[in-house]
Amino acid sequence: MRRAGNIEAEQALLAAEEKIKELDVIEKEEMQSGSDAKRAQVALEDALKEGVWALRKQVESTPLRYCLQGPNTKDRLIEKILAMEFLETNDKLEELSSEADDLLKANDQPRPSIRRLVLDAQRIEGATLFQEQITASDESYLSALILALGNSDWVKHSLNFINESTEQCPLCQQKLPEDFYRHLRKVFDTTYEERIRVLESLRGQYTHSAVGLISQIDSSTYPNAKLTQLTSELKAVLIENIRLIEDKLRTPSIAVTLVSSTDLIVQINELISVEQVGIDTFNAKLRDKSRHLELITNRFWVWFRSACDELLKESQQEITNYKVAREVKRDAVLGIRRQKEQQRQVMAQSRMQITNIDQAIGNINSWLTVLGLQGFQLTREDGEVPQYRLQRSDESQDKVFKSLSEGEKTLISFLYFLEVCNGELDAESTKQKSDRIVVIDDPISSLSHNYVYDVASLIRQNVLLPATRFKQVIVLTHNLFFFHELVKLTEDDNVAGETTLFKVSKAAHSGIQSLRKEDIRNDYHAFWHTIKDALGGRASSVVVPNMMRNILEYYFSFIHRKDRLRKALDDLSTQHPEFRALYRYINRESHSDAVNLTEFGEINAHQFVEQFRRVFVETGNEEHFERMMTIA
Repeated sequence: MRRAGNIEAEQALLAAEEKIKELDVIEKEEMQSGSDAKRAQVALEDALKEGVWALRKQVESTPLRYCLQGPNTKDRLIEKILAMEFLETNDKLEELSSEADDLLKANDQPRPSIRRLVLDAQRIEGATLFQEQITASDESYLSALILALGNSDWVKHSLNFINESTEQCPLCQQKLPEDFYRHLRKVFDTTYEERIRVLESLRGQYTHSAVGLISQIDSSTYPNAKLTQLTSELKAVLIENIRLIEDKLRTPSIAVTLVSSTDLIVQINELISVEQVGIDTFNAKLRDKSRHLELITNRFWVWFRSACDELLKESQQEITNYKVAREVKRDAVLGIRRQKEQQRQVMAQSRMQITNIDQAIGNINSWLTVLGLQGFQLTREDGEVPQYRLQRSDESQDKVFKSLSEGEKTLISFLYFLEVCNGELDAESTKQKSDRIVVIDDPISSLSHNYVYDVASLIRQNVLLPATRFKQVIVLTHNLFFFHELVKLTEDDNVAGETTLFKVSKAAHSGIQSLRKEDIRNDYHAFWHTIKDALGGRASSVVVPNMMRNILEYYFSFIHRKDRLRKALDDLSTQHPEFRALYRYINRESHSDAVNLTEFGEINAHQFVEQFRRVFVETGNEEHFERMMTIA
């Protein structure tokens, strides 16, 4: 009959277990809710990063790309933008890009100024003389005839070609009337001549001024199309006015109107003034180029932050909401875990009041959970002597042990072994645990590689630490990964100085040798090590051909020279008959069988190693052979 104290303890234990189950369900729900909020938050943050990064990508193809130095990842960029204060700006990307482009392309030479246009003879364009009809005088008897014929300009022009000393008409050759030339010249009196001289003076002044202005236009480079167009129009006006003045001098009797250049010159000079302000500003920047590029960078980031503002406003509030939700869930989970810890304390006290076997059951089940083994657990089997019993989650008890895989059986046995090492089979035993010698033989046999780390950690926590737990611990293994993992753990715990490594070799007799951790780094080194052991009589020579085949497969596959290996094997087989048996075995690659071994008879390890060396010599890899035989 169980004691009343045990019954009460068992009831308290069961109640605590049920409470923990309830709390587990609630915790799982809260954790799931928190995880959902986190996923949504991360998705929103990623979308925000992508949006900001897309804007950066647009800038990369512009002269402003120099501003992007520093925040060269999505995380760094969003961190910079979030840290910036929003500021209003009138800057535009195109304008900033143009400013930067001008400065970056500049060769440190200031831009030349643009001269304003001035036409000194501009007043001549409005002279009234050009509209007057300059004709002959009426004081000569010839005046009426010349005016009637309307050819005064022709007659005046012809006077330059007549010899007045002759008395014959240059056209009909008849004798001219008396005083003909005197009367003819009276037609063109001093007033007429004076007006012609004025016209010639106006022509000289205007032509000189206009030609100079045209030369200035032709020698200048204008920075925009509008200025180029207007100056071209002005040139045409000036050339046309020169032509009109020439026409007036050739035909003084006609009226001509010169085209005014005033409006064009005013318009052009206004544009030049605007451009000159830009030139002066640019030249001032050029004198302090680095500082102005830095100012452009600062203005660019103000613009960039402003361009991202709408996106930030949309995302930040949602992100904040998710963060708050996660904090609420985190607090809830911490509260649940505190409640679970309180229940575990109740369970621990109850188990101490029952028996130590319950503590062992709890430890083993806890480790089964950590190792990911589900669907079964250990339970207490009541009787005169408390025992363990495997139980499936569906409460099926028939042949539970037979339904386990070899790996599961190995793990359960190993966990039980650890409990035995740290507990007592005999409640009345007086033996001290520190006097025990623990031997663990290949604990990962039949186990997946996934358990190598877990088993090593179990040994570390339950056997190796603290170092005074047991008198001596011996761990045997064939697995190099487990070997290196266990060595690493002892180094991490600073107990490597209390650890000694050995290698057990099997030949005619077993032998034990000291070993350093770097002696065998991986399986490839182990193959070479085995060949050396066979040469030294520490390993059976029967394994030598198989080690050689494995080495050749590993090495020539790694250096991608299997074709060279095949050729070398063929050549050696042809040239050296004693090589053919090894050649056939190696050439079967991974499909070797017992037939291979019977071909060798009594294996001489030294002869085989010499043949093996020839393969490396033939393929040009003798140096690798010598090095591996030295360090293996």
